[in-house]
Amino acid sequence: MTVYGTGKYQFKVVENFFKRPRGWPFVEVADVAVDSLDNVYVFNRGPYAAIMCFDKHGTYINGWGKIGFDFIVPHGLSIGPDDHLYTSDTGDHTVRKWTKDGKLIRTIGRPLINAPEQSGIPFNRPTHLTIASNGDFYASDGYGNSHIHCFDPNGVLKFSWGGNGSGPGEFDTIHSVYIDYEDDDKVYATDRYNNRIQFFTKHGDFLGEWKNVNLPNDVRKGPDGNFYVAELDHRISILDSSGNLLTRWGEEAKVDDSETGSGLPDSASRNPMIIGKVKHEPGAGLFGAPHGIAVDSEGSFYVSEVSETFLGIDRGDRSVQKFIRA
Repeated sequence: MTVYGTGKYQFKVVENFFKRPRGWPFVEVADVAVDSLDNVYVFNRGPYAAIMCFDKHGTYINGWGKIGFDFIVPHGLSIGPDDHLYTSDTGDHTVRKWTKDGKLIRTIGRPLINAPEQSGIPFNRPTHLTIASNGDFYASDGYGNSHIHCFDPNGVLKFSWGGNGSGPGEFDTIHSVYIDYEDDDKVYATDRYNNRIQFFTKHGDFLGEWKNVNLPNDVRKGPDGNFYVAELDHRISILDSSGNLLTRWGEEAKVDDSETGSGLPDSASRNPMIIGKVKHEPGAGLFGAPHGIAVDSEGSFYVSEVSETFLGIDRGDRSVQKFIRA
């Protein structure tokens, strides 16, 4: 079995981990999250359940949510310390809070009505939603608005920050937002086309940035205190708490000019079909278009992909992969 990573940070992929109901495909898994019991939730753009839950051994527990009814374009998924689910939908411009069995608790935003682009008003294709220790919601309004919005537990807007650009506290496609409960609710934001992860106080004050990533889509902190990053450019990276690179892999999937007849594009390209070139099927443990990442209490992690959208590759069972320590 192939081992990925280096030094103390070596992992292997668990093939065929998810035991889905017969005939239920993974079409594109926009995001993945784990709860306090290490159950795994996948946010799937498939024809049946949009949310599918599996136990830590990959056994199917339940599923709910229908594309075209409960969701339009599933995008971001997180689970708070309350074990509720938090979703973003770039198709209907809303973020929502759910129970684990699919009961809707709260909707923020006006379904199917978008705010003007780059207006700073919620929402225009929000990419992610998470919750703070005090119950406040933090939403990345990433595709059309370049802002982070903070709402109180009743869904009332408290404040926003951001704006389109490359300076501190500005964003060029803020793709996800993550809150570190162990560090006074520090807010981490993946700033995709600026090739960086920015971090802020819970009040929105800029603290710093990590720039040794390429097209970061999602970030999560593991039980080891390190940060696991899904990068759209076909790879994942593991960084320490200061942002230093510990290991990464995935670039093995790329092909060079001699194989494709065309060079790899600049990472800032807005054309999703040419962000990078990969082999037709990268294979187990490698990636086409990492979109979401989650880490469980044992330090295993999951990577979800939207390779059909970005590369025209249907990865099937490998649309979400589990990695364990080698």
